Amino acid sequence: MEKTKHLDDIANKYHKTKDPKYKDLWYKGIKELAKSYGYYNSKRRTLPFDPNNEQNVNGISVSRKR
Repeated sequence: MEKTKHLDDIANKYHKTKDPKYKDLWYKGIKELAKSYGYYNSKRRTLPFDPNNEQNVNGISVSRKR
């Protein structure tokens, strides 16, 4: 969280001054953050896929088999 706050501060300084050094500094910080967390690191959970469990848009099960 501390790194993202630092990057937010850099972004705010860039928007106030439009100085390219802040833009370069922000991009470098983002690259470091991506390296530390990994490129494909996401906090999404994987959902199991079952082709036999068909559901309609309302979420009510179409198939009544058990």
